[in-house]
Amino acid sequence: MEDKSRQIRRMFDRIARRYDLLNHLLSAGSDFYWRKAALDRLNTSAGSRILDVGIGTGDLALGLLRRTKKPAVVIGVDLAVKMMQVGRKKAHQQNNQPIRFVGGNAEALPLKTDMFDGAMVAFGVRNFSDISAGLDSMHRVLKPGGRIVVLELSRPLYWGLRHLYQIYFKYILPGIGGVISGDSGAYKYLHKSVMDFPERDRFEMLMTRTGFVETGYQDISLGIATIYWGDKAQ
Repeated sequence: MEDKSRQIRRMFDRIARRYDLLNHLLSAGSDFYWRKAALDRLNTSAGSRILDVGIGTGDLALGLLRRTKKPAVVIGVDLAVKMMQVGRKKAHQQNNQPIRFVGGNAEALPLKTDMFDGAMVAFGVRNFSDISAGLDSMHRVLKPGGRIVVLELSRPLYWGLRHLYQIYFKYILPGIGGVISGDSGAYKYLHKSVMDFPERDRFEMLMTRTGFVETGYQDISLGIATIYWGDKAQ
């Protein structure tokens, strides 16, 4: 676990400066819509305490805070220090949004039990060293009745689109990402991590085994991304 965690931290620290630009460019701007759709599933009330696992540069947390009348408090956890440095700068530029950035591992969150009204992860679960352990850790820190929402990339279900997607992800995306970020290896890893992720029914099953109830998922953008959700039992 430690070896993969260390590799992930170093990789994201290397690409932190160009991460946001590449997210928007390589998704053709779809990542803005994907985050909005994920936040719609969180059902956050004003003043909630929310956990953002793999907060990175803070786009999901900032999107949440912009839509609340009374600001929620967001605690974000990530391994990559340089990613969080970018996120802190963005939060400061946007009226000092109430986000606390904490260094830590998803599989062993350094947070109290039953602490959060909701938890969210965007494009981060596939980077966990142990997905089941990460889900269990997030389940622990949620209050009874709290909800988790996960946004992840998926493989499209339609054969033609799936084939084009594979070509783009395996051959074109690493080239573009490598030129802009200077690290093509990070974008080769992106392809592998999406291919290895236990998507749709398999991931929902992992959530239910962890103890989440009322689980479900929704494909968006023809299955290029998927939103998953579940609640901690009362």
